[in-house]
Amino acid sequence: MNRELSPLGRVPAANIGPMKAISKAVTDWLAWKRRSRANKVLLALSVSLASFVTGAFGWASLNPDPGNTARYFLFYWIWGLCALGILLGMAEYKTSPLRKGRERGHLFILLYIGALLIVTRALNMVLYYG
Repeated sequence: MNRELSPLGRVPAANIGPMKAISKAVTDWLAWKRRSRANKVLLALSVSLASFVTGAFGWASLNPDPGNTARYFLFYWIWGLCALGILLGMAEYKTSPLRKGRERGHLFILLYIGALLIVTRALNMVLYYG
């Protein structure tokens, strides 16, 4: 192997083991292999919406603009996406193989989006009051 063509070199095999263990733990916790296609889609949509809302309000927290009415209404609309996330999370919960087996983790995304709904509404009032 020519080291000049590969500036990063080879990744040592010792680094792959922990990553595989973490990946296996996450997929086991999510029961990914036992989920139906519809349930996987609902979970992915719920997590995507939650990630988007978290990122948007994280950015807004770092760049507040009190009195900006347009931004207030934009983030009010983004906050409304949490309601859609709650609906998707409830549908995911009803079809989840975790619920049927009473396994840990089956309410995680639903609880996270519910908390996000409360926190982001409070942040919107605080960041853009005026």
